[in-house]
Amino acid sequence: MDWRSLVPAKQQEIRRLTAIPLREVTPSTRDFTRAVTTHKQEVTVIAALKRTDPDTGRSWSDCDLVAVAGACDEADIGAVAVYTEASLFGTTLSDLRAIATAVSAPILCLDLVLHPLQLYHARLHGADAVLLHAEAVNPAMLATLIAVAQSLHMAPVVAVQTPSEVAQALTAGASLLGLACPAGRVDPVHTQALAALVPPHKTLVAVDPIRSAREYAALQGVVDAALVSDILLDTPTVEVALKHLTTPEIP
Repeated sequence: MDWRSLVPAKQQEIRRLTAIPLREVTPSTRDFTRAVTTHKQEVTVIAALKRTDPDTGRSWSDCDLVAVAGACDEADIGAVAVYTEASLFGTTLSDLRAIATAVSAPILCLDLVLHPLQLYHARLHGADAVLLHAEAVNPAMLATLIAVAQSLHMAPVVAVQTPSEVAQALTAGASLLGLACPAGRVDPVHTQALAALVPPHKTLVAVDPIRSAREYAALQGVVDAALVSDILLDTPTVEVALKHLTTPEIP
């Protein structure tokens, strides 16, 4: 999706957050980076949860997301991610809080972050990591957001889509990069080209949700982790869906 479409809503949200007194914010104790880093030896699954999909118009309004998150947790996935812009995804920070309370896996907040206040409120609701967008802010603000997230022991995953954004993220001090594709779908060639620009010790996450076992296989050796969304929301049995996704096909 085009995260830039959220800018007006996020600017309004920031004005609202400015008027809300911040309670004491405690640092995260769940290590997202450690949970998803595999040194490219395998692709860790990050379950990305939502109630609606702005690109396809699909809806999972009756889905018990806490139960899905719990099933993913029991299946020993790397992390759980929650989209938190209600106007597009039907899920909010309140959903993130409920899921964070119910699972042991680290929680990644998926949203458009433009101001440090958003990081504090994400952490207050249980986020252990946050998605940042290199294209959405200037280099100085990106460095500030990374520093603030790290001060809260939240892992900042910096989404990049072009070589210049990769350079910007690395200059800002990013250690986790989210590789995104222009069409909003996994493009192995584009992902590999971006990955080649990143030092091998950095952790890479494919942030366009994968939709098939073939896409999952194409990311092997390229990234450490990948978002998986619709596959997990559509299935009655998360463990079976994960097995079909991650088991190599026999020729």
